[in-house]
Amino acid sequence: MYNSSHTSDLSSSMSLSSVSSAVLSNGETSGLTDEFSTEIVKDSLTNGGDISMSSVLEKISLSLIKNLFESENYKEVVNVTSELLCEKITPFLLKARGESYAKIHDYKNAIDDFLRALELSPDCHKTLNNLGMAYKEVGLLDEAALKLEQAIEILPEFAEAHNNYGNVQSEQADTSSARLSYLKSIDLQPSNADALWNLHSTVNDIDQAKAILEACLEKDAGYEPAIYSLATINAFKGNTDFLDWILTTEIAADSTLRSIQWILSLPVLPKLEFNRWRVFDFAMESSIKERAFYEFGVWMGESFRYLGRNYKRSYGFDTFAGLPEDWHNIPSGTYSSFGKVPKIPGAKFIVGEFSESLPKFFSSKRPMGGLLNFDADLYSSTAHALYHSRSVIDDASILVFDELIVNQNWELDEYKALNEFCKEFNLAYEVTCVSLFTKQVVLRLRRV
Repeated sequence: MYNSSHTSDLSSSMSLSSVSSAVLSNGETSGLTDEFSTEIVKDSLTNGGDISMSSVLEKISLSLIKNLFESENYKEVVNVTSELLCEKITPFLLKARGESYAKIHDYKNAIDDFLRALELSPDCHKTLNNLGMAYKEVGLLDEAALKLEQAIEILPEFAEAHNNYGNVQSEQADTSSARLSYLKSIDLQPSNADALWNLHSTVNDIDQAKAILEACLEKDAGYEPAIYSLATINAFKGNTDFLDWILTTEIAADSTLRSIQWILSLPVLPKLEFNRWRVFDFAMESSIKERAFYEFGVWMGESFRYLGRNYKRSYGFDTFAGLPEDWHNIPSGTYSSFGKVPKIPGAKFIVGEFSESLPKFFSSKRPMGGLLNFDADLYSSTAHALYHSRSVIDDASILVFDELIVNQNWELDEYKALNEFCKEFNLAYEVTCVSLFTKQVVLRLRRV
């Protein structure tokens, strides 16, 4: 079960991907315990049977890897498989280590192992699926889409891959195609609550979203994200009974529920959206296009491409080397674009740490901001971005925060930076749009 109180691995949305493990596949490890039980091994070694010591040790090692993986001891799987790979390179060992690297968010090494495994076993649809997911997590969306297409070509009824393909298409702002992929996954696997959850993010109508979430809960009555979102929709429609009941249970302190309470405490209820691109569309519709676009935290440039082309000038700020410090459970260096600055016509990118690049950039007069997208995640980086860009922000500027709510520690990150900034400069904010699914908040600032 997905736990919404945990910080998202790398994605800004709460989309659910399905990993199809080759490590736990019967085809990969069949017979490990049955054919090589302790009694059989003992009898063979005592009576001169045909089971060699090396074969026994290999089977024991594979069984150990499977048990460690099932118990979620992924770092130990990496250690064991690394030792065994020094002696013998096999697809299973590479898959096991690759999947374990992915579980501990080391996607670069995961990709390397999956690619090596596919060289030895090119038609493994599960490894293609997992490679596609690893590519997605490091922002290489075209590569992710290609691998998932290959997995589906090998096994057209691979429901998990269709769901994952939908997530990649959604990240590429192709919501219509994403919807079709989710529907295909649901058709192949009707009990798939994850695909139904993802499907609700492709609609623009609150009643349609409500109906899909209700269908999701029919498949899995304990599906927490759907429970929270349905309670929010009901509250937005004037019925707080469901939410009030949830807040009496042991999960009342959940980060998503804290986010919902904050939203409902606002003086005016904001617009509720269900996907990233609709949030951006709403923000742009409210903004002055003749002004400039500023983005703090560019990564691979997906949002910059979508937003920046609509404004007279566009500026992006990033180190392009990943997070400069740990972000709670996400290590520094995550969100790296591997040193490559996106090539986007008309864009001007300022490379460097915010503490150094922003004071220098904003020391000169800059055009007023029509839309400012804060996607730096960290408290420190967001605080720098707000403080140094204040000269281009007025009550007509639209501010979008990419990770303001939902994450386990959301009150300590962008939310904290925003509130401290407002307090220091005697400002208040008017929230105009939110999305629980993408954790985004759109707002305007005004003087108190």
